[in-house]
Amino acid sequence: MKNIVWLASYPKSGNTWFRMFLANYLANTQTPLPFTDITDASIASSAVDFEEQIGLNPFELTPDEVDLYRPELYYILSEEYAESVQYKKVHDAYTYNNDRVSIFSSEVTRAAVYFVRNPLDVCVSYANHSASNIAKTVEFIQNKIATTAGHRTGQLRQILLSWQEHYFSWSKQKEFPVYIVRYEDMKRAPMEAFGGIIHFLGLEYEEERLYRAIINSDFKLLQQMEKEGGFKEKTQKCERFFWKGTIGNYKNHLSEEQIQNIINANFQAMLELGYIDANGKLTL
Repeated sequence: MKNIVWLASYPKSGNTWFRMFLANYLANTQTPLPFTDITDASIASSAVDFEEQIGLNPFELTPDEVDLYRPELYYILSEEYAESVQYKKVHDAYTYNNDRVSIFSSEVTRAAVYFVRNPLDVCVSYANHSASNIAKTVEFIQNKIATTAGHRTGQLRQILLSWQEHYFSWSKQKEFPVYIVRYEDMKRAPMEAFGGIIHFLGLEYEEERLYRAIINSDFKLLQQMEKEGGFKEKTQKCERFFWKGTIGNYKNHLSEEQIQNIINANFQAMLELGYIDANGKLTL
């Protein structure tokens, strides 16, 4: 029953972009799929799924109480769709509930793909997404007890931890295989980056199909689709969900002090991922 693949990431790291690509690749159509083909059911933090499957209103429980039920929620969903692989977007860090049970049980998990992006660019993009100021977001991505959503937002509370701890929580767990892909590689070498994920997932690999799915989920196309019809995952305060999508946008928004603070707080992970060298100098 290991039929769930978690599409995991810290927010604003390319997760939704990949989901759009994957939907196009699986559908294997000639024209781009509409946003409506990505539904709430593909989000692990869906409050609707929780209430329908568990039978309790998650907003009448504490977030910690909700987490006690989440392993059961995914077990039920895994059984309900036992004949197919389920791809679920996740922004939670890989954590355990108060019963010391993993939120994302290996009993139902086939694998995870983890999308990671330079935390400097994440910081700027997340500030825009949450309509927060840069200074607060610099502090937020360094917060080791950071959480998001919950509180009647329509999604379950998600424990993020800091950017670095979020990455290590998924990359260092040993319960199931995790494939790590950098956002920057998805941008610079999409055929290799997206193709590597297709191979990892064990899906049929067709080069022409891969190329077409990449074109049909191009970031500029997604921006245009959002402009014309909106995108339901955009927060009310945010002007656009698909904002810049560029590499190095942090240079236009972060001060030297803010950049150094983020590097210092995330040194180990940034070094491991190649965002800085051994001397702490940025490579991107």
